[in-house]
Amino acid sequence: MTDLRALLSDGLRPGVYRWPSTATADQVRRDAADAGFGFVLLDTAEIQDKAGFLDLCATAFDLPRWFGRNWDALADSLSDRSTGEPEVVLWSGLRHLLEHDHDTVDVALQIFAEDTTNSGQLRVLIHERAGAEAPDLLGSLPIL
Repeated sequence: MTDLRALLSDGLRPGVYRWPSTATADQVRRDAADAGFGFVLLDTAEIQDKAGFLDLCATAFDLPRWFGRNWDALADSLSDRSTGEPEVVLWSGLRHLLEHDHDTVDVALQIFAEDTTNSGQLRVLIHERAGAEAPDLLGSLPIL
């Protein structure tokens, strides 16, 4: 059993967390499934702006065709898509997007934090290299 699987099995609360780990997305997907969680991968390593991020979210979260590609639509769509099951969202490549569009990362984190309170579904893991210093924007997030 990996540390993530143990955290999920022990009842990791909805929220946005910094997660220093060497685990691959496939390992996280398996651990999430083994603990009864859905899985969403947000890889922003090639994303440079809000439009690209919202397109990625539309695909990753399987949002409806009418998704409006704006922040309000993302917030509404996330709460509307409630599957009833808890989900792990693995966000990798955040630093790349942060270097190109700080505001997009800031707003996205706010929306995810609000949704974890509203829907109670999402456990958003910001995938970091172990030992890497966190950008100021992430400094207040709990570390798993």
